[in-house]
Amino acid sequence: MTFKEITEYITCEVINKGRDFDTFDIKNVSAGDMMSEVLVGDEENRILVTALTTDQVVRTADIVEACGIILINGKRPQASMKQLAIESDLTLISTKNNMFTTCIELGKLLGKCK
Repeated sequence: MTFKEITEYITCEVINKGRDFDTFDIKNVSAGDMMSEVLVGDEENRILVTALTTDQVVRTADIVEACGIILINGKRPQASMKQLAIESDLTLISTKNNMFTTCIELGKLLGKCK
């Protein structure tokens, strides 16, 4: 799935279009609000789903080589988070959906949920 497909399937707002928005093949999702838990995962080609809106999320996404971030519960990024996402060329999306609903919808797009 690509970010473009995500934005067509999930009600959301694109805050920043990062590299390969239309073409990057996302295969995994890391979801959580404890960045230490995200750091122990080793999935490739993943996106990060979280309710946190701080610079640390972008820095963590960069460390684990995530291709982008989806903020849940209608959260808006802090100005510094948005700026860092732009500088890091990461896609940043916000959805009003909660964590559970977002993960189920992404799982359906990935073919991992029915």
